[in-house]
Amino acid sequence: MWFFPIFVPSFIFETMRKSALLVWFMAILSIGFGQSRQIASLPKHIDLINPSELNLVWECSEFATLEKKFQQQRYDFYAWIEHHYEARHYQQDSLMLIDPKGDAFLIRKLDTIPIKLLNILFNGALPQTIEDEPIEIFEIGGTVPIDIDRLANKCREIMLQHYPNLVPSPGEEHDWSPDAKGYLLFGFWHRLGCHVIGKQQDFPSPFVIGSKLFLCLACGWTARYCITGQEKALTKRIMAYPDGGVLPHDLFEESYILNKGNIYLTLLTCENVLAGDPHRKGRRNDPLQKKLAYIRHDSKEIGDNYGAWYHLFGIALYGMLRTNLTSRSVAEFENLGSFFYEGADKQETYINRYGALLGIKLKKIMKHETWKVPLQPTDRTDYMLHNALKAHQ
Repeated sequence: MWFFPIFVPSFIFETMRKSALLVWFMAILSIGFGQSRQIASLPKHIDLINPSELNLVWECSEFATLEKKFQQQRYDFYAWIEHHYEARHYQQDSLMLIDPKGDAFLIRKLDTIPIKLLNILFNGALPQTIEDEPIEIFEIGGTVPIDIDRLANKCREIMLQHYPNLVPSPGEEHDWSPDAKGYLLFGFWHRLGCHVIGKQQDFPSPFVIGSKLFLCLACGWTARYCITGQEKALTKRIMAYPDGGVLPHDLFEESYILNKGNIYLTLLTCENVLAGDPHRKGRRNDPLQKKLAYIRHDSKEIGDNYGAWYHLFGIALYGMLRTNLTSRSVAEFENLGSFFYEGADKQETYINRYGALLGIKLKKIMKHETWKVPLQPTDRTDYMLHNALKAHQ
């Protein structure tokens, strides 16, 4: 009887759901029966019946079809959850804000995270921090590298420059499918049962909570489960720049044009291009990374510029979608996690903190439509600040 708690929650949930559907179905039948008696009692000389009176009959006939479709979708979702013994990644190939199959694979993949974090914490560094050759010693700067107010002004300027051809819109984020939302209520017990009977390798994580976007950003998986469809086009545009020639506003503008003013997709496309596989070894040698300007303040340009870029856009994206307190808190938790797993890095702390502020400012720009207002002479856009360390070399 030790396995009884595994199946009780799912049994109760299924019983309650089917009972509610049965009550709804019986109510429709009783109303429809009452309507049919009223129609039968009408005078014989009435030849025409209002078509609206037949709506309930149509609803009853559609009920079985809808229920069958619901059951098939639910069966498919569970089949995807149980499809592989080992958790495997999934790759979207186009924009799908709702993706049940991707959700199932994501849930399984999230089960692998706790043990990986424990292994890293006790056994070694993150893969991206391990290089083939010794890293040259350099000093991490203690000054803020980017003026976020000026960068927000530059984004406003870009929006106004492309208006009216492109009208900025906040956009809609990727979300859990209805199947996933229902499954997350008790899915831990289902996956635990699969683990016990040998159908799932990883012990299920009880911490699969939060929005889909948040979890994908936290794990660096938006380029797999939250595709915009413009990643290849943006990569092609960036590769046309000279080495070191791409600044943050350039990346924003190129993505803004491709995504036709959708700010959510604009930032997400940037994030996906910058962090296609952020945990791989030797990521600093990616050809696209050579096109990006060095945005950190270090004594030498050999710090984690890769992380600086994708953290800036990723946390800005989250900051635009969530409350100010939530986004800034997430940035500080990210700083805390980086401290324990990678060590102190003042520049990364600044990038995370000011990335959240950038998202907050973009949210205000969209809410108050200040992008329509031309910049004043006092609204500066030279957002890259002076690096005092390099000046003293």
